[in-house]
Amino acid sequence: MSKSVPLGSAFRRLWAATGISSVGDGMALVAFPLLALEFTHNSILIAGVAVAGRLPAVLVELPAGALVDRHNRRRLIVAVELLRLAVLGGFAAAVWSGADGLAAIYVTVFALGALESAYSSASTASLPAMVPRRSLVRANSKLLTLNVGGQELVGQALGGLALSAAPALPFAADAASFAASALLLRKSIPDTPPTTARTSLGADLREGLQWFFGSPLLRSLASLIASMAFFQAAVLGILVLYGTEDLHLSKTGYGLLLAVPSLGNIAGALSATPLDRRLGSGWTLIVTGSAAALAYPVLAWTSSSVVAAAALTLEALCVVLGNVLTRSIRQAMVPMDLQGRVAGAYRIFILAAMPLGGLIGGFVASQVGIRTTFLLAGLMQIMTLVLVGPRLLARLGKTSEEPEVFAAGSSGSGPDPSAPQQPAI
Repeated sequence: MSKSVPLGSAFRRLWAATGISSVGDGMALVAFPLLALEFTHNSILIAGVAVAGRLPAVLVELPAGALVDRHNRRRLIVAVELLRLAVLGGFAAAVWSGADGLAAIYVTVFALGALESAYSSASTASLPAMVPRRSLVRANSKLLTLNVGGQELVGQALGGLALSAAPALPFAADAASFAASALLLRKSIPDTPPTTARTSLGADLREGLQWFFGSPLLRSLASLIASMAFFQAAVLGILVLYGTEDLHLSKTGYGLLLAVPSLGNIAGALSATPLDRRLGSGWTLIVTGSAAALAYPVLAWTSSSVVAAAALTLEALCVVLGNVLTRSIRQAMVPMDLQGRVAGAYRIFILAAMPLGGLIGGFVASQVGIRTTFLLAGLMQIMTLVLVGPRLLARLGKTSEEPEVFAAGSSGSGPDPSAPQQPAI
């Protein structure tokens, strides 16, 4: 994690592509639910917009991870960006012509969710080949800092303004960002040949699943993060109703409410390396998970947009901090030619929890109200940490003092049970 180790020009191009596309993504992210309000105020249907974006990842994450390991990652990721350009460009044209509607929003968000899963698999799997292993936490911190800053601080603040100026504008801007990203990624992602093309897709999937389930540490991490993702989705899926109806914010005001927490995201990404060194990954995850849970009852209690923004900022800081650490742990553990498949097996549980949390959050809100839903999410997350936290700390404690011993090649049938499950990162 030494700061003297350069990350290289390929990483800088990936960093630039991330920044450009994240601004466009932020504009579209805030615009989709606001546009949906033109057609319905039903909490379940509004939450369905977020669910439609998360559900496809559950369906494609495993095969996407296998395809990332089987095919040239550079060509794959550029193709994904061009497809996202086509999808957003078509939707922007539909909005411009007045041919949009709730169904069109669902279909577009669903397609973008599937493509985002493929993009994330390819970019995440490529990173360990682009930077030294000891620099993974720093590289992930830089990428997530720029991603959340561009998406949530800049993009979401502009999204509400752009939607007010012209309904098609935020979607057209996001489409243009994918074109620029594709150009940069052509020169950043390593042009390495695949290593699993001689085996069947089914065999590749089984190998990735075996490696994941053979790692107690990865199973514990997935359990904790999936539960936290569930409760976060239950809150964020109905946040547009909370902002516009409970806090009485305009479209521009709601965009700013989403933009302010990006300061917490940036702080979380920047603090990952020093906190990991001081507290260790395990205790950092427990502390941040608890702090994020406390933000939800604050949302249930307050009627102040300033206090709500502060609570969301705290929650955002904790989420990004946890993402940096868990992603770095996984990348350092997994052999290079299994990165896509093991990440797919890991993420499938988290991605499945998100649409389920969004649906249940929307249903609970329709029955007991938005504020009670927020309160329940916070209480349940604390209970989950009490149950899962000690086991995670024990498994991290057994390996935290071991050297980096993970092989660069495939392990075949899973991790060596005699080897430590986490390097000192």
